[in-house]
Amino acid sequence: MDNSNSNDKKYDLIKIYEDFAHERDHQPPTKVSYRKVINTFTKNTSITRVDQITKEVILLWRDAVVERSSKSTFNSYRRHLLSILNYCVEIELIENNPIQKVKQYTHVGGRKKGCSKKDLNTLIHFLRNDWRNLSYFFLMIVVTLYFTGIRRSQLCGLIWHDIDFKENLILLRKTHSKSRKEWKIPLHSELRPYLLDMKMDTMEQFEDFREDDQIFMVQRYSSEYVGDRLLPDQLTGIMRRISTRSGVKISAHMIRHLVATLLSNRDDGEEYRNGEIPHTLNGIQEFLGHANIATTIAYIEPSIALQRKVIKSLDLKLEFEEMKKRKS
Repeated sequence: MDNSNSNDKKYDLIKIYEDFAHERDHQPPTKVSYRKVINTFTKNTSITRVDQITKEVILLWRDAVVERSSKSTFNSYRRHLLSILNYCVEIELIENNPIQKVKQYTHVGGRKKGCSKKDLNTLIHFLRNDWRNLSYFFLMIVVTLYFTGIRRSQLCGLIWHDIDFKENLILLRKTHSKSRKEWKIPLHSELRPYLLDMKMDTMEQFEDFREDDQIFMVQRYSSEYVGDRLLPDQLTGIMRRISTRSGVKISAHMIRHLVATLLSNRDDGEEYRNGEIPHTLNGIQEFLGHANIATTIAYIEPSIALQRKVIKSLDLKLEFEEMKKRKS
C-alpha cells in the first residue's frame, strides 16, 4: 500500500469537505457554495491539502480575492473555509485553524441586501394595477414572502397541506430548510384571506387539486414555465421579471432582509399593552428560522404565542374585497 497516497487522501481538502458535508447534512445549494470556495482557493494557491494551509497562504489568497473581486467576497469565502478547517481541528487532522489568524474585513460596503418598505409598497401598488398575465400570481408571491420572511426554497416547498387555516399556522418542513430543521410560524391575519381565497380558486379551476400540491406551481397558470413545479431558480427569474416590470429592484432574499429589519427596529421603550410580548431577538430568530444567535435558542422552547406577537408589526393594509374585485 502506498502510504504517501493514503496521506494525500487523508488531508485532501475536497474529500474532507465531502465528509464534513455528509456529517452536517448540507443541502445541494450549500454544497455548491462550499465547492465554489474550495475550487477558487485551490486554483489561486495550488494547495489541495489542509495540512499545507498556513496563515501566510491565507493572506496571499485574501489579497488575490480582494484584488479580483471585493472585501465582502473574501469575508464570504473566509466563513466557508473557516468552517471546514474548524472541522479538521475537531477530527484532529490539524492542531489549529490558521484562518482564525486572518480577520475578516469590517465595515465593508457592498450591494444592498434589503429593500425599503417604500420600495415594497411601490411594487405592490404596481402589481395591483398591472393587468398583464400572472400579475396577481406574482403579487401573491410577494405578499407571502413578506408576511412569512421565508427563503425562496421554502416558498417553493410550500404545499397546501402545510397551511393550517384552523390553527392559523404554517409548517416549514426540514426538506426545504437551510438549517435542516422543521418548525411552524404563525399565519398572519392579513395573509390568511388571500391564501384561503387562492386555495378555493385553485380547487374550482383544477379538478386534479390535491392537498399535497405545490401552492405556487406557476406551470398551472402559464405554459412558458417548464417542469411540473416551481423551482428556486425559476422563482429568482420571476422576481427579476417583477423588478424589470415595476422598476423596483426586488428579490426573495431582499424581502427577507426587510422583514428582519422591520421586526428588529421596534423601540424597546414602547409600552406593551394587553400583555403583548416585546420583539425579542429570540422571537425573531424563531420566526426566521436562523440557526444562530450563538446557543441561546437551544435553551428556549419555541413559542407560537411569542411569534404571533412578533409578526403583528407586519402589515400592508391591503383590502381583501378590493383585491378580489381586482382579480376578477
